[in-house]
Amino acid sequence: MPPLPLAQCLRTGDRIVVGQACSEPLGLVSELFALAPQLDPLQVYCGLSLNPAWAGDLPQGLRLTTYCGLGTLGKAVARERARVVPTSLSQLSAQIASRQMPVDVVLLQVSPPDADGFHSLGCTLDYVWEAAQVARQVIVEVNIRVPKTRGRGRLHHSRVVVAHESDTPLPEPAAEAPSEAQRAVARRVAGLVPDGATLQLGIGGLAAAIAEALRGHKGLKIRSGMAGDWLLDLADSGALDTTRPDTCLASLAVGSQRLYESLSVDGLLGFATPAELVVPVPGSPRMAINSAIEADLAGQLNAELLGDRYVGTVGGQTDYFRAARASAGGLAIAALVSVTGKGTSRIVPRCGHVTSTATDVDLIVTEHGVADLRGTTLQERGALIADLADPHGREALRRQAGG
Repeated sequence: MPPLPLAQCLRTGDRIVVGQACSEPLGLVSELFALAPQLDPLQVYCGLSLNPAWAGDLPQGLRLTTYCGLGTLGKAVARERARVVPTSLSQLSAQIASRQMPVDVVLLQVSPPDADGFHSLGCTLDYVWEAAQVARQVIVEVNIRVPKTRGRGRLHHSRVVVAHESDTPLPEPAAEAPSEAQRAVARRVAGLVPDGATLQLGIGGLAAAIAEALRGHKGLKIRSGMAGDWLLDLADSGALDTTRPDTCLASLAVGSQRLYESLSVDGLLGFATPAELVVPVPGSPRMAINSAIEADLAGQLNAELLGDRYVGTVGGQTDYFRAARASAGGLAIAALVSVTGKGTSRIVPRCGHVTSTATDVDLIVTEHGVADLRGTTLQERGALIADLADPHGREALRRQAGG
């Protein structure tokens, strides 16, 4: 059956969820832009995107909402063409499933059907899964480059409308080489992680540096909202537990073509929803390792705002920190370089915006040391955190901490 034109599937006022990262259907988004003025208003929700179309002029009639200021949607947020709903990924999934956040249509990129007629969601199993369960229509772009992967993220062809077919390479973010300061942070973080632990990382230079520092470990398991090329580096070094299926699970895979080619039904990485990823792994302490824009002397983190600009996200930070603290032997670790590229301290007296509270964080790590905040008074933790700052600003912070 030939693809059905998108125009025949949409209605004026539809509330549309677009798949993020590798599940974003580029062809359907292009068609959506062309149709938006005729269907004004269209309410569109999209998360992390590497699609340059969002960074350009958005069509009239398209009301865009997101949970993050990352990727190409960051430019739309900066121009106030996209509004941000600050929410954790677990809250987002729950809001969609309960219909507190209504969804009429899902636009999604999927694999060709298998022999039983099921399309795989490929590199993604996140809130879009809940959206697909409650939407009036799930409209898909079938891309032959999308791998068939392990996990329950499969949709039968009878449940979807095929509106586009493509042979489009999956998006590859620009590789970020770790800096020497990031490597110094990573070495300190690696010293906190025991063999056999369950690991959560993000993507980017610091995540790559931490994985590099963990190459000598053994039996590591993965429960991570995002997985990047660092997964392959850990696998190549023999650091990962490969004794059983599903020791390594993520909701999103975003990286190089080498990463995408490694994904399959029988591959190392499986996919699970955010709710499934925080379920305890028996006998394995959870190490949740997240970064932030800044940390303050109370142990609070800001991972969202740079000044008054929304450039980050809540994402899974609070979900994974709280799962780690509930895990026997687990640790909620905030890892960051002490200064920005321009030399501005990222250790501050008080965060102007708080993503993770003082009760969410066990340890803060910079290139200058590790602050263990467990069981500390406000005065004690202030002194410990001040010592993590760049030496040029350390004394002023110590005075403000009362140390």
